[in-house]
Amino acid sequence: MNEATSSPCRAERRRQALLEAATTLFLDKGFERTSVADIVALAGGSRSTLYDMFGNKEGLLRAMVEEETTAISDTIGPAELALEFSEDGLVELAGRFVHAILAPRAVAVFRILATEGERLPDIATSFFECGPRAIERRLAERFRRALPKIQVDAGPEQLVQVFLGAVIGSFHPRHLLGLRQAPLVCCVDEHVRLAVRVFLYGILCPDTAKAR
Repeated sequence: MNEATSSPCRAERRRQALLEAATTLFLDKGFERTSVADIVALAGGSRSTLYDMFGNKEGLLRAMVEEETTAISDTIGPAELALEFSEDGLVELAGRFVHAILAPRAVAVFRILATEGERLPDIATSFFECGPRAIERRLAERFRRALPKIQVDAGPEQLVQVFLGAVIGSFHPRHLLGLRQAPLVCCVDEHVRLAVRVFLYGILCPDTAKAR
């Protein structure tokens, strides 16, 4: 019995160790210059365990992408879940989403694919379709279900683009570029609330907008 099929807890710890090692090395050396031997040396274990769990180096990257797209998508929730289309409801939703895409592993995956996506178009395409596009579609469906009684001049898909662009702001590109003057959590949360208010009311204060 090998490590990948022994104790489930041990196997999961080994899997996460390999993913963490791969993430570190892909960022430090680049995907192409990182070897399976490098990953195993950093994570511990054996090549056979890596091959059993992931198939190869590309399989490791694919697993990283799948884990992060799932984690980020989960912050949006399923399309059938009712969306509270209010300031507080949208702030809560946007806050979960923004913090998820700023998580270290999520930023690492974005950086790796930004560098390697042209050489690995199938993985990059899979990430885009299962990540950003899937999130947009899921959020658009939740907007569509919440909007029948609200008069707006755009469709749900357009609103999602405006909403996501507003709440993400410059935080994500700054993290991707490794700029270490990264904002504090309180700054992110303040930005999210302001972005939601502008999204809902424009640049007018809420009381003025509601009175019009």
